[in-house]
Amino acid sequence: MNFLLIFSIFLIAQVLANEPYDCNGINEISAPANLNSIINYPSFWNVNQTAPIYQLNQNCRWNIEIPRGFFVFLSLSADTPSPSNLQLTYSNGKIDKVSGYVENAPYFFVAPKFSIVLQAASLVVGKLGFEVKYVKMPEFNPVNYSLSTSDPEVITNPTSSRITAPSQVSLIASRTASYDFYYFTRCFVVFDGPTANSTFLANLFQVLDSGKQLVSSGKTLIVVNLMPEVVVGNSILVQEYSNVKQFANYRLEICTPTSTSSSCYLNLDASYNTSAISLISNSTSFLKAVHIAPTSSLDVYYGAIKTSNLVESYQFRTSGFPQKLNNYITTFVLDSNTGLLEVSYENLTTSWQTSAKNRVGFVTSPNFGTVSYDQDVTEFFAGNGNGIFNYTTRIIDSGLIGKATLQFITYDNSDNVVENRVYSEKNVPAKIGQVSQGKSLRILYRTNGENTTGILMDFSIL
Repeated sequence: MNFLLIFSIFLIAQVLANEPYDCNGINEISAPANLNSIINYPSFWNVNQTAPIYQLNQNCRWNIEIPRGFFVFLSLSADTPSPSNLQLTYSNGKIDKVSGYVENAPYFFVAPKFSIVLQAASLVVGKLGFEVKYVKMPEFNPVNYSLSTSDPEVITNPTSSRITAPSQVSLIASRTASYDFYYFTRCFVVFDGPTANSTFLANLFQVLDSGKQLVSSGKTLIVVNLMPEVVVGNSILVQEYSNVKQFANYRLEICTPTSTSSSCYLNLDASYNTSAISLISNSTSFLKAVHIAPTSSLDVYYGAIKTSNLVESYQFRTSGFPQKLNNYITTFVLDSNTGLLEVSYENLTTSWQTSAKNRVGFVTSPNFGTVSYDQDVTEFFAGNGNGIFNYTTRIIDSGLIGKATLQFITYDNSDNVVENRVYSEKNVPAKIGQVSQGKSLRILYRTNGENTTGILMDFSIL
């Protein structure tokens, strides 16, 4: 008898699972008395099964309540071919559209509610099932970041962060180190204010998807990882909004070389307004190519976006590459049209150091524009064979304070020193081109224990 009962229940469940279900209208889902309970919709479905088929030609809405102090972890499985439409609405009105096939896709929602809206077409079969799990908000013990008007801040794997700026906070986010964790950027939520009870603004997935910066209404933003045990390998860049408010499109990139390519390609779209990309790098990279329109200009900044941190402006040209980049934060700003940049992590030191006629470029300290002890520079340029070159160096920012020194040593074909110029705070070089003639040129900048903003110079070789 027990066997027959179990078998009958199994058959009924199978029939229900294969029969298209009706969800038409508004479905209110209140938080259960026992918040450890899991809610499945439809009730005969669970996350280990294929999503069930819904009936054609219906409009369904689920309003799900979230008590204060909790968030919802939603697992969504669906197949909603066009023209059917499935979307998720957050408490602040932001919408995530779900298209095509997804299986147990993770979503995270904070109090007080969220909604699922399905518009089922009349001729196309679709599927939808979801699980609602209530989870207590993690303990909020934020790391505090106080931003100045000058220096941006990179926060890696943000768990609980309170960021304060002089006027407003700008936030952009990087993608995850592995695509497997990409959708878990949804568990990083941003609040517009000083606490986790402030107004919900967005999650980092939405920031990435928009390609735009997220901006606080006041001086403070809160970033919380709802699942702190999940480390997805992402970063955020936060800074004073007034420095970057001109960027219509602005995103953060971390280039990761692959087994098939040591380069990454950065696309900028300034068709309607100025576009920017900030690149984070823990190692030396090389700008290998810049493809922009003849009427466009590409500005390169180290650190903060301000005039004193502008290290180069590119117009349409094919020479001057590779160009060494050795700053932790490099920002590329395109003023019009579209652009494509190739940044390489291949060891191009040999190409960088090879002298050639009509070559141009710039030399900087590794933390130029930011006060730091780590600003020393050693560069060496030499031609192949016995050719003699005219090296023209122009100092833009000497970084010569206290004991810091700047030295230019020129060598002949026999590696004999033909010129040795040394500069210091008491002997600052003029900001005009200085010409050195020889086979090779060595450039040495030493802080000698001083805290400086580093050196910036450009050069040309004839």
